[in-house]
Amino acid sequence: MNKEALEMLMLRFILKYIAPALASFALSLSLTPLVRNFAVKNKFVSFPKQDRWRMRVVASLGGIAIFSAFLPPYLILGSHDMEFAGFVLGALGIFWLGLVDDITHIKPDTKLIGQIIIACILIMFGIQFNISTNPLINTLLTIFWIVGVINAFNLLDNMDGLCAGIASIAALMLCIRSIMNNNMQLVVLSLLILGSTLGFLRYNFHPAKIFMGDCGSMFLGYALGTAVLMGTAKEKSSLVITMAIPVLVLVVPIFDTIFVTLTRTINNRPISQGGRDHTSHRLVALGLSEKKAVLLLYGISGICGLAALLYYKVHFIYAFLLLVILFVGLFMFGIFLGTEVKVYSTKEVDGSKGKKKLNGKIIFSGFIYNKRRIAEVILDFIIISMSYIAAFLLRFEGPLFYLNTPLIIQSLPIMVIVKLLMFYSFGLYRGVWRYIGIYDVIAIFKATSLGSIIAIVGLLFLFRVEGYSRTVFIIDWLVTFVSISGVRILFRLYKEYFANVRLTGKRILIFGAGDAGELALREIRQNRNLSYKPIGFLDDDEDKLYKIIHGIKVLGRGADLEKMIYKYKIDELLVAMSSSHRRSRAEIYEVCNRANIPFREISKIIDLKKEAEE
Repeated sequence: MNKEALEMLMLRFILKYIAPALASFALSLSLTPLVRNFAVKNKFVSFPKQDRWRMRVVASLGGIAIFSAFLPPYLILGSHDMEFAGFVLGALGIFWLGLVDDITHIKPDTKLIGQIIIACILIMFGIQFNISTNPLINTLLTIFWIVGVINAFNLLDNMDGLCAGIASIAALMLCIRSIMNNNMQLVVLSLLILGSTLGFLRYNFHPAKIFMGDCGSMFLGYALGTAVLMGTAKEKSSLVITMAIPVLVLVVPIFDTIFVTLTRTINNRPISQGGRDHTSHRLVALGLSEKKAVLLLYGISGICGLAALLYYKVHFIYAFLLLVILFVGLFMFGIFLGTEVKVYSTKEVDGSKGKKKLNGKIIFSGFIYNKRRIAEVILDFIIISMSYIAAFLLRFEGPLFYLNTPLIIQSLPIMVIVKLLMFYSFGLYRGVWRYIGIYDVIAIFKATSLGSIIAIVGLLFLFRVEGYSRTVFIIDWLVTFVSISGVRILFRLYKEYFANVRLTGKRILIFGAGDAGELALREIRQNRNLSYKPIGFLDDDEDKLYKIIHGIKVLGRGADLEKMIYKYKIDELLVAMSSSHRRSRAEIYEVCNRANIPFREISKIIDLKKEAEE
């Protein structure tokens, strides 16, 4: 293709696809302030509620601007076939349903009926999954998908800029995917969603001047859910990949919906009831600002969307293993958020437990008490299985994988049974992941090694290991050890990261970079009630000078105390020295008096903790 032809092709692409997206963006950007003025004038505003996150009076109905910026260009540029007619009809229906809910607040069951009807309209026009030879399964799966994604985006609209931003990222990923598949009608659809949503995001990002309301969030959920469905339905691939790609593109709303549903069910709270228990709310509770929490979720959405695009560039098996890694990471993220952040009051939890009692006994109390251990066992089962499959894949470099399928089916149950028993015997399900250390890693090493040896002996006894590659067992042992250790260390990394993020409050300097100082730093990080931000250490030991302990630098010697207090604007000093340094303590006391700052001793850290908790 010569240069002139390429330039002509690019020009046509810009005029046909980019220009309409920019027009949609400009429409949304100009319509949103008009809708906001209308909403404020007519008192269509969102008022603060005790069980909701938003504590400001903000204009609503922003979804009108999004829908109005999207629909006219799409009516002009759409394919005008049966799918186009079904999509437009469903879009009008879901927008109207959301608008009525914003104005009159209809009941959840009424909304659900309306959503199901709209999903059925799509099916009538031929928009549905095509992954099974049984039409009933395809129909039910389509209804479940459309209704689920609509409600997922509705639930996701819980923080400034979150729903609109995630929708923009999903639309962008869908656009790229459609270009790769040469599905240009879907390129138009995704670009128009992107343009209309980005224009609204200008006014919806923190601090939001307008909210989209149900008419906006439900429409975006419908549009993206249907668009992903329209793209996936035409692809011929395995069931796992067919379902995994749309899930990855819309991972944040789906993850949040599943997470909130499970946590509310476990705590005996109505799923339809609002609350401050969403993923974004828990991230803020961990110490992130609203902006950083939203941007973090943007990043997760972008990474998972890019992973969905990799399916077209890598072998199916590698794509499948990548899906497993992402699943494990998100699973661990959910476990961390669910266990580390308290969102329900003690009274609510006690009340939920009381409702589970019958004749003095708690129904399923064993399950409720051990639900985290059950999750650990399930996670280890997945890791053991995937590690074994990955060992065959790495040994035979992918193409020969299918020749080894009978061997995997034959031996995998033995590998799982033996290794889980070894994990249990070595106490892997009695540990606390947030405190994992070298002794835990050694226990994992012993359990993994002994488990592999016993499994190999069992296979030798049962099948004489005929047809098996010895290298596979070595790779399996290594991958299993790294993966089992990694997920537990990942949990601690989550803990450490958010502990650093949460360090706000009085600027504190720690005098003493020994064991006592390290203990004080860990206590400050792990105890959310201590409002301290460690700035650095001081120590007279030359070997420790300018070293870094848990990310905090040893800034200087004890003689530099007064200079450091003024240089770093220290609010308080924590003395972490042995009792033998009496002279040094007297000097420290004198310096703190001159600088007019308080100081505490590490021996009183427990008293400090008690004061903070009170």
